[in-house]
Amino acid sequence: MATLKTAQEAHRPELLPLADERIDVALIFDALIDATSMMEVYKSKVNDSVLDQAWLLPTLQQKEALASSALEGTQATLDGILVDQVKPDNKNNDIIEIRNYALAAAFGYRYLSREKFNSDFILDIHKRLMSGSVRRSTNEIGIFRTQQNYVGKTKEHEITYTPPVYKDVPKLVDNLIAYISEPKDNLRYLVRTAIIHAQFETIHPFMDGNGRVGRILIPLYLYYSKQINMPCFFISEALERDKIKYYALLNNIRNKGQWSEWIRFFLETVTTQCKKYINIVTEINALYDKHLKEACTLVRNSQMISLIRLLYKYPIINAATVAKETDIPPASVNRYLSLLVNAGILYSNNKSRNRTYFYYDLLNIIRD
Repeated sequence: MATLKTAQEAHRPELLPLADERIDVALIFDALIDATSMMEVYKSKVNDSVLDQAWLLPTLQQKEALASSALEGTQATLDGILVDQVKPDNKNNDIIEIRNYALAAAFGYRYLSREKFNSDFILDIHKRLMSGSVRRSTNEIGIFRTQQNYVGKTKEHEITYTPPVYKDVPKLVDNLIAYISEPKDNLRYLVRTAIIHAQFETIHPFMDGNGRVGRILIPLYLYYSKQINMPCFFISEALERDKIKYYALLNNIRNKGQWSEWIRFFLETVTTQCKKYINIVTEINALYDKHLKEACTLVRNSQMISLIRLLYKYPIINAATVAKETDIPPASVNRYLSLLVNAGILYSNNKSRNRTYFYYDLLNIIRD
Protein backbone atom coordinates (compact mmCIF):
# COMPACT_ATOMS: atom_id res chain seq x y z
CA MET A 1 0.00 0.00 0.00
CA ALA A 2 1.08 3.59 -0.58
CA THR A 3 2.53 5.34 2.45
CA LEU A 4 0.18 7.90 3.98
CA LYS A 5 1.51 11.43 3.69
CA THR A 6 0.46 14.98 4.43
CA ALA A 7 -1.18 16.90 1.61
CA GLN A 8 1.76 19.33 1.54
CA GLU A 9 4.31 16.69 0.52
CA ALA A 10 4.97 16.52 -3.23
CA HIS A 11 3.51 13.24 -4.46
CA ARG A 12 5.65 10.60 -6.17
CA PRO A 13 3.43 8.68 -8.60
CA GLU A 14 4.15 5.06 -9.38
CA LEU A 15 5.17 4.53 -12.98
CA LEU A 16 3.02 2.72 -15.52
CA PRO A 17 2.20 -0.03 -16.13
CA LEU A 18 0.83 -0.80 -12.70
CA ALA A 19 1.93 -3.96 -10.97
CA ASP A 20 -0.66 -6.74 -11.27
CA GLU A 21 -1.45 -6.70 -7.56
CA ARG A 22 -2.48 -3.03 -7.70
CA ILE A 23 -5.82 -3.94 -9.32
CA ASP A 24 -8.40 -6.20 -7.69
CA VAL A 25 -9.92 -7.88 -10.74
CA ALA A 26 -12.86 -9.22 -8.74
CA LEU A 27 -13.77 -5.71 -7.59
CA ILE A 28 -13.94 -4.29 -11.12
CA PHE A 29 -15.13 -7.36 -13.04
CA ASP A 30 -18.89 -6.69 -13.11
CA ALA A 31 -18.40 -2.98 -13.82
CA LEU A 32 -16.05 -3.81 -16.70
CA ILE A 33 -18.55 -6.25 -18.25
CA ASP A 34 -21.34 -3.66 -18.02
CA ALA A 35 -19.24 -0.80 -19.39
CA THR A 36 -17.86 -2.88 -22.27
CA SER A 37 -21.33 -4.09 -23.22
CA MET A 38 -22.91 -0.64 -23.10
CA MET A 39 -20.03 0.88 -25.07
CA GLU A 40 -20.61 -1.65 -27.85
CA VAL A 41 -24.32 -0.81 -27.91
CA TYR A 42 -23.52 2.91 -28.06
CA LYS A 43 -20.99 2.40 -30.87
CA SER A 44 -23.57 0.45 -32.87
CA LYS A 45 -26.22 3.08 -32.24
CA VAL A 46 -23.91 5.84 -33.49
CA ASN A 47 -22.71 3.80 -36.47
CA ASP A 48 -26.31 3.04 -37.50
CA SER A 49 -27.54 6.58 -36.94
CA VAL A 50 -29.43 8.21 -39.79
CA LEU A 51 -27.22 11.20 -39.17
CA ASP A 52 -23.56 10.91 -40.03
CA GLN A 53 -21.25 10.85 -37.00
CA ALA A 54 -19.71 14.10 -38.17
CA TRP A 55 -23.07 15.76 -37.51
CA LEU A 56 -23.53 14.19 -34.07
CA LEU A 57 -20.00 14.98 -32.90
CA PRO A 58 -20.30 18.80 -32.63
CA THR A 59 -23.57 18.55 -30.69
CA LEU A 60 -22.18 16.13 -28.10
CA GLN A 61 -18.89 18.03 -28.07
CA GLN A 62 -20.62 21.23 -26.99
CA LYS A 63 -22.27 19.40 -24.07
CA GLU A 64 -18.88 17.98 -23.08
CA ALA A 65 -17.16 21.35 -23.27
CA LEU A 66 -19.81 22.82 -20.98
CA ALA A 67 -19.69 19.97 -18.45
CA SER A 68 -15.89 19.78 -18.32
CA SER A 69 -15.56 23.52 -17.86
CA ALA A 70 -18.30 23.48 -15.19
CA LEU A 71 -16.07 21.17 -13.13
CA GLU A 72 -13.55 24.02 -13.07
CA GLY A 73 -16.12 26.60 -12.00
CA THR A 74 -16.91 28.11 -15.40
CA GLN A 75 -20.39 29.65 -15.57
CA ALA A 76 -22.25 29.25 -18.86
CA THR A 77 -25.32 27.61 -20.37
CA LEU A 78 -25.72 25.26 -23.30
CA ASP A 79 -27.92 27.80 -25.07
CA GLY A 80 -25.24 30.44 -24.59
CA ILE A 81 -22.62 28.18 -26.16
CA LEU A 82 -24.86 27.37 -29.12
CA VAL A 83 -25.66 31.04 -29.69
CA ASP A 84 -21.91 31.71 -29.64
CA GLN A 85 -21.50 29.37 -32.62
CA VAL A 86 -23.46 31.77 -34.83
CA LYS A 87 -22.89 35.06 -32.98
CA PRO A 88 -19.50 34.86 -31.25
CA ASP A 89 -19.14 36.68 -27.93
CA ASN A 90 -15.46 37.60 -27.67
CA LYS A 91 -15.86 39.46 -24.37
CA ASN A 92 -17.18 36.61 -22.23
CA ASN A 93 -14.23 34.60 -20.87
CA ASP A 94 -16.45 31.70 -19.80
CA ILE A 95 -17.81 31.34 -23.33
CA ILE A 96 -14.31 31.67 -24.83
CA GLU A 97 -13.03 29.01 -22.45
CA ILE A 98 -15.71 26.56 -23.54
CA ARG A 99 -15.16 27.47 -27.19
CA ASN A 100 -11.46 26.71 -26.68
CA TYR A 101 -12.36 23.30 -25.26
CA ALA A 102 -14.36 22.32 -28.33
CA LEU A 103 -11.62 23.60 -30.66
CA ALA A 104 -8.93 21.72 -28.74
CA ALA A 105 -10.94 18.49 -28.90
CA ALA A 106 -11.48 18.92 -32.65
CA PHE A 107 -7.75 19.56 -33.14
CA GLY A 108 -6.99 16.39 -31.18
CA TYR A 109 -9.23 14.31 -33.42
CA ARG A 110 -7.61 15.67 -36.59
CA TYR A 111 -4.10 15.16 -35.20
CA LEU A 112 -4.62 11.58 -34.03
CA SER A 113 -6.15 10.68 -37.39
CA ARG A 114 -2.61 10.78 -38.77
CA GLU A 115 -0.12 11.05 -35.89
CA LYS A 116 0.69 9.34 -32.59
CA PHE A 117 0.42 10.55 -29.02
CA ASN A 118 3.46 12.55 -27.90
CA SER A 119 4.38 15.32 -25.48
CA ASP A 120 4.10 18.04 -28.11
CA PHE A 121 0.53 16.94 -28.83
CA ILE A 122 -0.44 17.34 -25.17
CA LEU A 123 1.25 20.76 -25.08
CA ASP A 124 -0.68 21.82 -28.20
CA ILE A 125 -3.96 20.71 -26.59
CA HIS A 126 -3.14 22.85 -23.55
CA LYS A 127 -2.18 25.85 -25.68
CA ARG A 128 -5.51 25.74 -27.50
CA LEU A 129 -7.45 25.34 -24.27
CA MET A 130 -5.80 28.31 -22.61
CA SER A 131 -5.61 30.71 -25.56
CA GLY A 132 -7.13 34.15 -25.29
CA SER A 133 -5.97 34.68 -21.69
CA VAL A 134 -9.10 32.97 -20.35
CA ARG A 135 -7.27 32.14 -17.14
CA ARG A 136 -5.20 34.91 -15.63
CA SER A 137 -3.74 32.69 -12.90
CA THR A 138 -0.69 31.77 -15.01
CA ASN A 139 1.31 32.80 -18.07
CA GLU A 140 2.63 29.26 -18.55
CA ILE A 141 0.58 28.29 -21.60
CA GLY A 142 1.52 25.33 -23.78
CA ILE A 143 4.48 24.38 -21.57
CA PHE A 144 4.89 22.02 -18.66
CA ARG A 145 4.94 23.81 -15.34
CA THR A 146 8.20 25.28 -14.04
CA GLN A 147 7.13 25.57 -10.42
CA GLN A 148 5.22 23.71 -7.75
CA ASN A 149 1.43 23.78 -7.96
CA TYR A 150 -1.28 22.69 -5.56
CA VAL A 151 -4.86 21.43 -5.65
CA GLY A 152 -7.29 23.16 -3.33
CA LYS A 153 -4.99 26.04 -2.42
CA THR A 154 -7.36 28.97 -2.03
CA LYS A 155 -8.19 31.45 0.69
CA GLU A 156 -11.19 29.35 1.72
CA HIS A 157 -9.76 25.83 1.33
CA GLU A 158 -6.63 24.08 2.47
CA ILE A 159 -4.38 22.08 0.16
CA THR A 160 -5.90 18.70 -0.73
CA TYR A 161 -3.13 17.47 -3.02
CA THR A 162 0.44 18.47 -3.84
CA PRO A 163 1.47 17.17 -7.29
CA PRO A 164 4.98 15.93 -8.12
CA VAL A 165 7.86 18.41 -8.17
CA TYR A 166 8.01 20.20 -11.51
CA LYS A 167 11.42 18.75 -12.42
CA ASP A 168 9.85 15.27 -12.52
CA VAL A 169 7.01 16.24 -14.86
CA PRO A 170 8.76 15.59 -18.23
CA LYS A 171 9.85 12.05 -17.31
CA LEU A 172 6.44 11.26 -15.81
CA VAL A 173 4.70 12.47 -18.98
CA ASP A 174 7.14 10.41 -21.08
CA ASN A 175 6.21 7.34 -19.03
CA LEU A 176 2.51 8.09 -19.59
CA ILE A 177 3.04 8.53 -23.34
CA ALA A 178 4.94 5.23 -23.49
CA TYR A 179 2.05 3.51 -21.72
CA ILE A 180 -0.47 5.04 -24.14
CA SER A 181 1.61 4.05 -27.17
CA GLU A 182 2.83 0.59 -26.13
CA PRO A 183 1.14 -0.67 -22.97
CA LYS A 184 2.94 -3.58 -21.31
CA ASP A 185 -0.08 -5.04 -19.55
CA ASN A 186 -3.07 -7.19 -20.47
CA LEU A 187 -5.79 -4.82 -19.29
CA ARG A 188 -8.87 -3.89 -21.32
CA TYR A 189 -8.82 -0.51 -23.01
CA LEU A 190 -11.53 0.96 -20.79
CA VAL A 191 -9.46 0.05 -17.72
CA ARG A 192 -6.39 1.61 -19.32
CA THR A 193 -8.43 4.73 -20.05
CA ALA A 194 -9.26 5.03 -16.35
CA ILE A 195 -5.58 4.61 -15.45
CA ILE A 196 -4.41 7.13 -18.06
CA HIS A 197 -6.85 9.79 -16.89
CA ALA A 198 -5.98 9.31 -13.22
CA GLN A 199 -2.25 9.29 -13.92
CA PHE A 200 -2.46 12.50 -15.95
CA GLU A 201 -4.41 14.24 -13.18
CA THR A 202 -1.92 12.95 -10.64
CA ILE A 203 1.06 14.29 -12.61
CA HIS A 204 -0.80 17.61 -12.95
CA PRO A 205 1.73 18.79 -15.55
CA PHE A 206 0.37 22.33 -16.02
CA MET A 207 -0.15 25.26 -13.72
CA ASP A 208 -3.79 25.39 -14.84
CA GLY A 209 -6.08 23.48 -17.18
CA ASN A 210 -5.09 19.97 -16.03
CA GLY A 211 -8.65 18.76 -15.50
CA ARG A 212 -9.85 19.86 -18.90
CA VAL A 213 -6.82 18.42 -20.74
CA GLY A 214 -7.19 15.16 -18.82
CA ARG A 215 -10.86 14.85 -19.70
CA ILE A 216 -10.26 15.62 -23.38
CA LEU A 217 -7.77 12.76 -23.41
CA ILE A 218 -10.51 10.25 -22.53
CA PRO A 219 -12.36 10.24 -25.90
CA LEU A 220 -9.13 10.94 -27.77
CA TYR A 221 -7.46 7.86 -26.30
CA LEU A 222 -10.51 5.70 -27.00
CA TYR A 223 -10.43 6.95 -30.60
CA TYR A 224 -6.65 6.48 -30.87
CA SER A 225 -6.93 2.90 -29.58
CA LYS A 226 -9.73 2.22 -32.11
CA GLN A 227 -12.38 1.62 -29.46
CA ILE A 228 -14.65 4.22 -31.08
CA ASN A 229 -14.78 5.43 -34.68
CA MET A 230 -14.87 9.11 -33.75
CA PRO A 231 -14.04 10.82 -30.44
CA CYS A 232 -17.71 11.33 -29.60
CA PHE A 233 -17.87 9.68 -26.18
CA PHE A 234 -17.63 12.13 -23.29
CA ILE A 235 -18.09 11.57 -19.55
CA SER A 236 -17.53 15.01 -18.00
CA GLU A 237 -21.28 15.41 -17.57
CA ALA A 238 -21.44 12.30 -15.36
CA LEU A 239 -18.24 13.27 -13.53
CA GLU A 240 -19.62 16.76 -12.86
CA ARG A 241 -22.71 15.20 -11.31
CA ASP A 242 -20.54 13.11 -8.95
CA LYS A 243 -17.62 15.52 -8.71
CA ILE A 244 -17.07 15.17 -4.94
CA LYS A 245 -16.71 11.40 -5.35
CA TYR A 246 -14.61 11.91 -8.50
CA TYR A 247 -12.04 14.07 -6.73
CA ALA A 248 -12.09 11.94 -3.57
CA LEU A 249 -11.34 8.73 -5.46
CA LEU A 250 -8.48 10.37 -7.36
CA ASN A 251 -7.01 11.45 -4.03
CA ASN A 252 -7.49 7.95 -2.63
CA ILE A 253 -5.22 6.64 -5.39
CA ARG A 254 -2.51 9.03 -4.26
CA ASN A 255 -2.94 8.68 -0.51
CA LYS A 256 -4.06 5.05 -0.15
CA GLY A 257 -3.19 3.35 -3.43
CA GLN A 258 -6.84 2.55 -4.10
CA TRP A 259 -6.70 2.05 -7.86
CA SER A 260 -9.46 -0.57 -8.01
CA GLU A 261 -12.06 1.70 -6.41
CA TRP A 262 -11.26 4.47 -8.90
CA ILE A 263 -11.37 2.12 -11.89
CA ARG A 264 -14.73 0.70 -10.81
CA PHE A 265 -16.16 4.22 -10.44
CA PHE A 266 -14.82 5.20 -13.87
CA LEU A 267 -16.35 2.11 -15.48
CA GLU A 268 -19.69 2.73 -13.78
CA THR A 269 -19.55 6.30 -15.09
CA VAL A 270 -18.92 5.01 -18.61
CA THR A 271 -21.98 2.75 -18.32
CA THR A 272 -24.16 5.61 -17.06
CA GLN A 273 -23.09 7.94 -19.83
CA CYS A 274 -23.44 5.26 -22.53
CA LYS A 275 -27.06 4.70 -21.50
CA LYS A 276 -27.73 8.43 -21.65
CA TYR A 277 -26.09 8.80 -25.06
CA ILE A 278 -27.98 5.80 -26.44
CA ASN A 279 -31.25 7.49 -25.47
CA ILE A 280 -30.09 10.82 -26.92
CA VAL A 281 -29.07 9.30 -30.26
CA THR A 282 -32.33 7.30 -30.42
CA GLU A 283 -34.41 10.42 -29.83
CA ILE A 284 -32.34 12.46 -32.28
CA ASN A 285 -32.76 9.82 -34.99
CA ALA A 286 -36.54 9.80 -34.50
CA LEU A 287 -36.70 13.60 -34.54
CA TYR A 288 -34.59 13.79 -37.69
CA ASP A 289 -36.81 11.29 -39.53
CA LYS A 290 -39.97 13.10 -38.47
CA HIS A 291 -38.87 16.62 -39.39
CA LEU A 292 -37.11 15.60 -42.59
CA LYS A 293 -40.38 14.11 -43.86
CA GLU A 294 -42.31 17.22 -42.81
CA ALA A 295 -39.76 19.60 -44.35
CA CYS A 296 -39.72 17.71 -47.64
CA THR A 297 -43.47 18.24 -48.00
CA LEU A 298 -42.69 21.99 -47.94
CA VAL A 299 -39.77 21.96 -50.37
CA ARG A 300 -38.85 18.69 -52.03
CA ASN A 301 -35.18 19.18 -52.92
CA SER A 302 -31.66 18.50 -51.64
CA GLN A 303 -31.32 22.04 -50.30
CA MET A 304 -34.01 21.50 -47.70
CA ILE A 305 -32.37 18.22 -46.70
CA SER A 306 -29.09 20.11 -46.24
CA LEU A 307 -30.82 22.67 -44.06
CA ILE A 308 -32.47 20.06 -41.84
CA ARG A 309 -29.13 18.27 -41.40
CA LEU A 310 -27.44 21.55 -40.56
CA LEU A 311 -29.82 22.09 -37.65
CA TYR A 312 -28.20 19.14 -35.86
CA LYS A 313 -24.89 20.99 -35.91
CA TYR A 314 -26.45 24.38 -35.17
CA PRO A 315 -29.67 23.97 -33.15
CA ILE A 316 -29.55 27.75 -32.75
CA ILE A 317 -28.93 29.26 -36.17
CA ASN A 318 -29.24 32.35 -38.34
CA ALA A 319 -29.48 32.99 -42.07
CA ALA A 320 -25.81 33.90 -42.40
CA THR A 321 -24.76 30.52 -41.01
CA VAL A 322 -27.09 28.67 -43.37
CA ALA A 323 -25.72 30.59 -46.36
CA LYS A 324 -22.15 29.90 -45.27
CA GLU A 325 -22.56 26.19 -44.50
CA THR A 326 -24.80 25.09 -47.39
CA ASP A 327 -25.22 25.61 -51.12
CA ILE A 328 -28.65 27.19 -50.65
CA PRO A 329 -28.79 30.49 -52.59
CA PRO A 330 -28.95 33.49 -50.21
CA ALA A 331 -32.24 34.54 -51.76
CA SER A 332 -33.80 31.21 -50.74
CA VAL A 333 -32.38 30.92 -47.21
CA ASN A 334 -34.86 33.22 -45.49
CA ARG A 335 -37.77 31.65 -47.37
CA TYR A 336 -36.78 28.15 -46.27
CA LEU A 337 -36.31 29.27 -42.66
CA SER A 338 -39.73 30.97 -42.70
CA LEU A 339 -41.32 27.80 -44.02
CA LEU A 340 -39.83 25.84 -41.11
CA VAL A 341 -41.10 28.45 -38.66
CA ASN A 342 -44.60 28.26 -40.11
CA ALA A 343 -44.44 24.48 -39.84
CA GLY A 344 -43.58 24.71 -36.14
CA ILE A 345 -40.17 23.09 -36.62
CA LEU A 346 -38.20 26.28 -35.87
CA TYR A 347 -38.99 29.28 -33.68
CA SER A 348 -37.71 32.77 -34.36
CA ASN A 349 -36.92 35.69 -32.06
CA ASN A 350 -38.51 37.86 -34.80
CA LYS A 351 -35.80 40.50 -34.75
CA SER A 352 -35.69 42.63 -37.86
CA ARG A 353 -31.88 42.29 -38.02
CA ASN A 354 -29.71 39.28 -37.21
CA ARG A 355 -32.77 37.12 -36.67
CA THR A 356 -32.03 33.92 -34.78
CA TYR A 357 -33.88 30.60 -35.10
CA PHE A 358 -34.22 27.99 -32.37
CA TYR A 359 -34.69 24.26 -32.94
CA TYR A 360 -36.34 23.61 -29.58
CA ASP A 361 -37.22 19.98 -30.15
CA LEU A 362 -33.53 19.16 -30.48
CA LEU A 363 -32.51 21.57 -27.72
CA ASN A 364 -34.88 19.82 -25.31
CA ILE A 365 -33.21 16.48 -26.08
CA ILE A 366 -29.63 17.63 -25.58
CA ARG A 367 -30.31 19.90 -22.60
CA ASP A 368 -31.28 16.99 -20.34
